[in-house]
Amino acid sequence: MEDEDQDQNEDRYIHFESLPVRMSDSDREDEVRTAVASFLERNFPQIRGHGGDFAITEVDLEDGNGSVSITLSGACSGCGVSSMTTQAIQQRLPSEVEAIDVVSVSTGFDGLAEGTSRDVPPDVPF
Repeated sequence: MEDEDQDQNEDRYIHFESLPVRMSDSDREDEVRTAVASFLERNFPQIRGHGGDFAITEVDLEDGNGSVSITLSGACSGCGVSSMTTQAIQQRLPSEVEAIDVVSVSTGFDGLAEGTSRDVPPDVPF
């Protein structure tokens, strides 16, 4: 009897995941920020592991060309391999986060890591 009541109650609920819902721009931006942060934590644990940190400072999803700006701070500023890390992020992030086409990464040395790069060999471990 209890199962029948539960089944009848289930029929009264609307399951939103099955409805086509248009995401607001802020929701899309939040989703991209979450995806970028997850990408960085998963693929570049050495950033925080070596005393650095990252901040997603800007996400622009207008005009169909998504861009993201990331700032690496702490030990990343002045690190000898930070240029390789920034290039690897620029190369790999667009292929893993569909909404992003352009990646800008800064380490406090502006101009050294702007734009996109294809110079990182595919066998670089980060």
